[in-house]
Amino acid sequence: MPSNEPIRREGTVTESVSVQALKHEGLEPVIGQLQSQLRVLKLERAAILKRIGVVKKIVLGLADLFGSEVINGELQDLLSFQSARRLRTHPGLTDLCRQLLRDVSEPRTLHQILEQLQEKSPVAWGGQRHPENVLRVILKRLVAYGEAEELLTEEGLRAWRSTAGPGQAEKEVS
Repeated sequence: MPSNEPIRREGTVTESVSVQALKHEGLEPVIGQLQSQLRVLKLERAAILKRIGVVKKIVLGLADLFGSEVINGELQDLLSFQSARRLRTHPGLTDLCRQLLRDVSEPRTLHQILEQLQEKSPVAWGGQRHPENVLRVILKRLVAYGEAEELLTEEGLRAWRSTAGPGQAEKEVS
């Protein structure tokens, strides 16, 4: 009487494992090399983003000192946060966070930011299972871009504020 169990033969399992190990043995150096390249590229990208943020801060500082006319059209395009973004009918979470930080003068804690963003745009946060984690990632990214800075409040809580300052968004767009 036939059964539905696979036919087992001696040595079959060990043979298939050793054949697969031989197939993947040549891939290990390639995978290792790709992993190494990705690691280096990610570090380079982080360093570049940090340098871009520093340069933007310097230019904005010079514009504050000497007037916005020091920023020519091309430089204004390079500084524009809108230029590289796709057009959307509704702002994304990062844009909402960026705008909120620009609109307030005092640093905000994670919970303050989240509460204000959820009041401002409840639809944008509706599908998020862990909004605190999403917001942490966004804030970390804004700090890496040089658009925000992280500091400690008097109570020892982490807080964030825009490096552009209140009202800076209007200057940059015009």
